[in-house]
Amino acid sequence: MRSTLLFLLILGGCEADSPLLTEDERIDLALLRWPSEAPVDLTNAVMDSEVAVALGKALFYDTRLSSNGELACVTCHQPDLGFSDGLQVSEGVGIAARHAPSLLGTAYQTWFFWDGGCDSLWCQAIGPLENPSEMAFTRGELAHLIGEDEAYRSAYEQIFEALPDLEDTERFPRVARPDWSDEESSAHQAWMSMSQADRQTINRVLSNTTKAIGAFEGKIQRTLSPFDAFAEAIANADAIGQALYSRDALAGFKLFVGEAGCIRCHSGPEFTNGEFYNSGVGDREWLTQPDEGRIEGVVDVLENPFNAAGHFSDDPEGLRAQRLSSLESLPEQLGAFRVPTLRNVALSPPYMHGGQHADLGEVLAHYNSLSESPREGETDPMLEPLGLTEDQLLQLEAFLESLTGLWMDPSILP
Repeated sequence: MRSTLLFLLILGGCEADSPLLTEDERIDLALLRWPSEAPVDLTNAVMDSEVAVALGKALFYDTRLSSNGELACVTCHQPDLGFSDGLQVSEGVGIAARHAPSLLGTAYQTWFFWDGGCDSLWCQAIGPLENPSEMAFTRGELAHLIGEDEAYRSAYEQIFEALPDLEDTERFPRVARPDWSDEESSAHQAWMSMSQADRQTINRVLSNTTKAIGAFEGKIQRTLSPFDAFAEAIANADAIGQALYSRDALAGFKLFVGEAGCIRCHSGPEFTNGEFYNSGVGDREWLTQPDEGRIEGVVDVLENPFNAAGHFSDDPEGLRAQRLSSLESLPEQLGAFRVPTLRNVALSPPYMHGGQHADLGEVLAHYNSLSESPREGETDPMLEPLGLTEDQLLQLEAFLESLTGLWMDPSILP
């Protein structure tokens, strides 16, 4: 106790002549503090519905939403692994092309998937559901499941509207979805055998159901990290709170906003500017599929019937929809991927879109040298080797680890 008080007195004495933070560092710290505003997505009118969140949670953990009955959303987004899966690239019915990103704090994102191929959580939920390498389910099967499960049907109709009568399986085939990459598949043929009106009916069930999943995923948050406590202590001139923050983490913060320049991309309360860059990561033997990144993602989101401006959006002329009008697919986007949040980053290794780096040390070593040749495209010209010492890299790592928070709502767990 005496040693702690002595340290605080020393700290207080140093503050007068040599403050913990410069004025610029204080400004950066304030801009990184946890947001007081809750995330908003007007394209999903049930985002704050308790019934929708409960339905979404049940669906998130339900293995019946897969072709083999063994996979659920949680398979690739496990709470104990930061709502990721710990694998280099995800494994579902097949092998996916990318590493599963963490869902922690995902409601604050503007673009979804590594390439930004969706612009809302509910749009994003459709992709893995029907991806042949992931859950390999179909929207026809989903509609029938919702209709046949008494609890699901009751919740769905309480939130949205009465489900259509799906008993006529010639009119509403059980296994049916559009698949323009394989037009000869039985699922695609079944889909095309339906009338336009019936296809729209199933699409509405699909989008409503994924809006419930999106409502649940929007509650997946961890905050109140040691960094947040430190930021609060600085704001309140709380010397004791400031002293509790790791000295290595503090040194790492100074590097983060200063010499290392990480804040250029990892800015704001979510520690991301939401943009797309080619980080210069090289090829790996487990990456067997071509991946063009953002250049492909722009095309995907613009063509997606479930985007923010589409028929199924609850805000088709709002801000999310307006963002689409300025999108272009450009050559310099080749190999560019979304800047991920760094909040809770220590919980979800490996890292990068293809799981190329096993731990935070490897990530920092990559940016320290930038010695790899990117798998696609060219390394973003904004990036330059950091050239930090080993001690400085360890300090940066300590800072990143200090961004791990507490569960905001334990009811999201199984």
